[in-house]
Amino acid sequence: MKRSILLFLVIFSSSVYAQEYRWGVGLNYFFDNTEYGQLSFIDSETMNGIWLNPMGSLVWGDKYSINVGVNLLKIPGMGKTIDKVDVMMYYQYKSPGFLFRAGSFPRSEVLENYNNFFFKDSVNNFIPLMQGVFCQIGSNRNFFNMWLDWTGYATPKKHEHFFVGLSGKISKGLFFADFQSYMFHYSNTRPATPGEGVCENLQLQATAGLEYGEEGGFKGLIAAGTLIGYERDRRFENKLYKPAGFVARGDAEKWGIGTKNTLYTGEPRMRLADTFGGNLYWGTQFLRVRTYVKSEWYIRLVESDFVKVRLSYNLHFVEGKVLSQQMLTVSASIDSFRPKSGKIINYPWMEIFH
Repeated sequence: MKRSILLFLVIFSSSVYAQEYRWGVGLNYFFDNTEYGQLSFIDSETMNGIWLNPMGSLVWGDKYSINVGVNLLKIPGMGKTIDKVDVMMYYQYKSPGFLFRAGSFPRSEVLENYNNFFFKDSVNNFIPLMQGVFCQIGSNRNFFNMWLDWTGYATPKKHEHFFVGLSGKISKGLFFADFQSYMFHYSNTRPATPGEGVCENLQLQATAGLEYGEEGGFKGLIAAGTLIGYERDRRFENKLYKPAGFVARGDAEKWGIGTKNTLYTGEPRMRLADTFGGNLYWGTQFLRVRTYVKSEWYIRLVESDFVKVRLSYNLHFVEGKVLSQQMLTVSASIDSFRPKSGKIINYPWMEIFH
């Protein structure tokens, strides 16, 4: 018994000694101007905001950590000191081939492979945190993950709603195949409101193609596949839709200047939008038409360990019209989580400004 107690004290003392306290501060600015006035189902708007994200972490064993922080949003022109406060707190286990998170943490850090078919720009701008669980096996080129994001808790006035998602990717040489999916469940209030019920929105995108990436050089991607869905309002037997369509992707980047292009053609989606709108659909509203093309052109103005500045001009081809969008994002961060090289990437075109 004494030996067991002594062994426990040795292990406990070692774990306490191995603890490290780390910190980080990040600032993210976004400017997103959309000019969609020619369409009846989507409005033009200008989104503009500044997120300040201080956080601290308790790390032990190099793999385990408890992370706590606060996300403060300031919207220029609103006249408030702080417009929104979100709390970030999560447990993380991370090894070379496995990642697990539970709590409230940034969506962009774990669901970067999901495009605007799943999460539109306003969601990424104003709801950057997911609250739930994320688990991934594998590396960047070969992985499988599953996740839960609880977005709404039922009250007498608020509906219950949440996401359950799966995604993955396999790669060999230049070839790759990947998929992204989720099921969004939109339920009733508690207690239930008479006349209201349960709805689901499921989406699955699967593509295969070729991907090339040269460190500091040309990067390219070409792929094709499908986007299928399942949309249902359980109150009515005839409110069930299964849209399907063809998807193509084409990306290229050289010297920090690049383009990303996505095509969808097939059956219109978001068939329940007139009833539920953004409460049920979190993806881009352009999927309500049969054919949609997004062409993004961007330039990385600054790229370093501490600061990233990206300017983009996006074209949206829909219903025979060409709509535009201008975006500027600035991310600056400093932390004690990992060593920084301090290296700044200098692209050849930057010599123009010297």
